[in-house]
Amino acid sequence: MKKSLCAMTLMSMMAVTGAANAQSFVYVSNATSGTVTAYTLDKSAKKLAVNGTYPAGEGAMSSVVSADKKTLYVSIRSKPYHVAAFKILEDGKLEKAGDTPLPESMAYLSTDKSGKFLLSASYGGDLFAINRIAADGKVETPPVQVVHTGKRAHAIQVDPSNHYLYVTLLGADQLLQFHFDPQTGKVTPNDPAFVNIEKEAATGPRHFVLAPKLDNQGKQNMYILTEMAGNIKRLSMNTDGTFTPQEDIASISPEDQQSMQRGEARPLTGDDNLPPTYKPRIWQADIHITPDGKFLYSTERTNSTLSSFSIDPTDGHLTYLQSINTEKQPRGFAIDHTGSFLIESGQKSTELSLYSIDKSNGKLTQLGQSPTGQGANWVTFVEQ
Repeated sequence: MKKSLCAMTLMSMMAVTGAANAQSFVYVSNATSGTVTAYTLDKSAKKLAVNGTYPAGEGAMSSVVSADKKTLYVSIRSKPYHVAAFKILEDGKLEKAGDTPLPESMAYLSTDKSGKFLLSASYGGDLFAINRIAADGKVETPPVQVVHTGKRAHAIQVDPSNHYLYVTLLGADQLLQFHFDPQTGKVTPNDPAFVNIEKEAATGPRHFVLAPKLDNQGKQNMYILTEMAGNIKRLSMNTDGTFTPQEDIASISPEDQQSMQRGEARPLTGDDNLPPTYKPRIWQADIHITPDGKFLYSTERTNSTLSSFSIDPTDGHLTYLQSINTEKQPRGFAIDHTGSFLIESGQKSTELSLYSIDKSNGKLTQLGQSPTGQGANWVTFVEQ
């Protein structure tokens, strides 16, 4: 009995020690600098510390980590277009592992749920590609499949079951729907092959997230951030893997909406190959959900705001909570696996913001800032 109690005590101590020593690494792509900056997040001290800066290539942008958390993949959007692979060392530092050509400049990277395939979408090339990932983490070429789409393919992800794949078309205002074969990595169109996101043109469906949990009606919800319409589209999944639009939720503050209408918002500067304009417009960027499925966050670049929403567990309905000022021209952000911290980058800022998330109400509190490179645009967590 005593031995059993001692063993249980030892296991408990090991579990606590393991949790205390768990590593949280953060990687930020800097497009203008052509680098990736590595950080270590000390959750106990609530501080972010730089852990090195690594050459990647001009236009270093979207990134994703391998299923085994040993490799970081970064899309390089300058010629020759490719994905750069970095080995993640035990201390969180990076070691270049190789480059693999990609068919075009890829705006978004993800992997399938098995981690065997790299998925990439090209905004400029109007296509997406699927490449096999070898056992050693190397991205193989040529691609398993290249699919030409409508205008401005912007984001690509599979569903939790790993049997369906979705692509947003910013230029065509559509969500493409496919069957995904997890053995071959190939896709075939679902029926219907697409969903029209808006009746009016130029809303710009950009990034999207799938809820980490089903709602109380047993439905899988998807949330699509429209780049130019100032809303989030909620859709629910059908049994055949297709989605049905349910509602639009305003995603910028009432004050910003009024400011836009009065023409008071600051002009855009021509990033993302958009021409310079002095006509104020909405310019949303990124969207993420806390792992417990309770809160959703999105960024808007014209007014440099980070907005928060609560998610109704009954049906997935969003309720706007607040918008706060954040890093200038916020592009990408990420949330840690406990849903306690959010890290946000700004393309026109040389610092990152670290926020704590109040799990009772979703409120963000800025804890500090850390230096980063120029053109910071993508944030990826790697937690051991």
